Amino acid sequence: MSKLPLVTLETADDLAQPILNHAKTNFGMIPNFFAAIGIDGASLSGFLTFQETLNNHAQLTAKQRELIALTVANYNGCHYCVSGHTFSAKRAGLTPDECIDAQKGKSEDTKGQAIIDLALNILKTNAHLTDEMLASAKSNGITDQEIIQITALTALNTLSNWVNNIVEPTIDFPKVDLIPNP
Repeated sequence: MSKLPLVTLETADDLAQPILNHAKTNFGMIPNFFAAIGIDGASLSGFLTFQETLNNHAQLTAKQRELIALTVANYNGCHYCVSGHTFSAKRAGLTPDECIDAQKGKSEDTKGQAIIDLALNILKTNAHLTDEMLASAKSNGITDQEIIQITALTALNTLSNWVNNIVEPTIDFPKVDLIPNP
């Protein structure tokens, strides 16, 4: 059971209600994350607008964005997001092993590993990246624009992780175990 009551179409505020209605039409149900962050319609609207803008103007591929989401969710201990992003990562083309590796902070792809390393360094240092961390990212093909997008995606995913960690909605995706952080 959720720690906070999930919002419904009947209890949603004026900002959340049309978004939840749209989600129900698209998915055939309201995903529990939407019902959790939708407790505050401004937060739901802002989150989705930020996400849509990043996705529509992404410098990173869908697979690379999912590497970040899985790495960040596992680091933040968000069981809901690890499960949800494993589902979406597979749809984006990651294999089950690549999803598990991302949870562990690993990628076979050099740029993928650099993206994961940067996201983890952002989390571990509260974005106080050293010159060496930035140089390593750049030497592995990450541009200045991608550094900012990786930072934005790390923050956006952390927001969803934190909301889910607070609310603890029922996982409505196939459950995937968290992997202990190294």
